[in-house]
Amino acid sequence: MGPGEQSDLRVRIADYLRAHHTMTVATTSPTDQTPHAAHVFYAVDDKLRLVFLSRPTSLHGQHIGEEAPVAVTVSEEYEEWETIQRVQLWGRVTLLRGTAKATALALYLRRFPFVDELMREPRRAPTMSDIGVYRVETVKAGFTDNTSGFLGRETLEMVQE
Repeated sequence: MGPGEQSDLRVRIADYLRAHHTMTVATTSPTDQTPHAAHVFYAVDDKLRLVFLSRPTSLHGQHIGEEAPVAVTVSEEYEEWETIQRVQLWGRVTLLRGTAKATALALYLRRFPFVDELMREPRRAPTMSDIGVYRVETVKAGFTDNTSGFLGRETLEMVQE
């Protein structure tokens, strides 16, 4: 795949991610390698990094700790195989702190303003103050598009900046 095709694929992946709101994030336990999957809302930035909020005490939060490998799927329900489209991502997820956390949280709140409202409710303040802000740094992305043919799939290797 040439540079122009890679650029086109990157745009199609970004468009798909921006058109959807939830992802399934897959983690594994660092102690016994037990897998776990969780479904969460996400926001995406221009570098195809995904931001999500979760409790560090959740099972996937415990698997992640400060940083961990991760796999992500963004898809929807389909009744016909010919219409299936989805994005799969592989990379590293990090629990953010400081300026990176503030920047990522601002991105997330722009996409989901209702979360900002929840954070301001006094009765929810204790829960929301413990929320972790996580960012997935994408290393590789796969785009499945069966509308382009049977098992249409393309892969994008991300260049780390």
